[in-house]
Amino acid sequence: MNEMTGVDQIFAASLEKIIRDNLGETTIHKIQNRLFEKFGMSITESMMKFDKLDDVLREFFGAGAEGLEKKFLDNICNIKSKKDKAEKRFTISDPTISQSILKAFSDDEMAKILNASIGEPWTISEILEKLGIPKTSGYRKMNELIEEGLMIKSGSELTSNRRMIDKYKSVFDNVNIDFNNKVTVSVQFTPDVAMNSSILRTVYGA
Repeated sequence: MNEMTGVDQIFAASLEKIIRDNLGETTIHKIQNRLFEKFGMSITESMMKFDKLDDVLREFFGAGAEGLEKKFLDNICNIKSKKDKAEKRFTISDPTISQSILKAFSDDEMAKILNASIGEPWTISEILEKLGIPKTSGYRKMNELIEEGLMIKSGSELTSNRRMIDKYKSVFDNVNIDFNNKVTVSVQFTPDVAMNSSILRTVYGA
């Protein structure tokens, strides 16, 4: 896929920072050079094609790369359920990602948009009309959710004047925010979103 999926977009910046902090400047420089030599991409770009970074990490660390990748991702989230791959629930431990999700769900209009688009894609105008959200604030908030990776493109439809309009849906099947003692955010991604994530697929075999 050329476009980042929601999961990769949500995790990318934090995961890259963790990898850089853990591996150190010298190793990162070598990995960066090898990534560019082999695939013509930077470490930042490899966050959305994580299998490429995995390939290079295995050159440097052998089978140990698998454990390293799990360690990196454990800094971002923990899997609560492993029984069914499609029903994995992730507890988010990275504060930047938690804040992004909390911010969205503490905004009444954003929360309505995310809840209304679980499992079913809509065009932006359909979502706003269905929820009675004014277009001015609605388009701005939709764009913010898309930029944050919380809403993703999911198909398109042909209008009466033969224009193709993109449809969007939430990346989540379920979000639970627990305010006991400290705020804990746990999420369940939709099965197709999890399957299309190069990060989850490479590290967990999602």
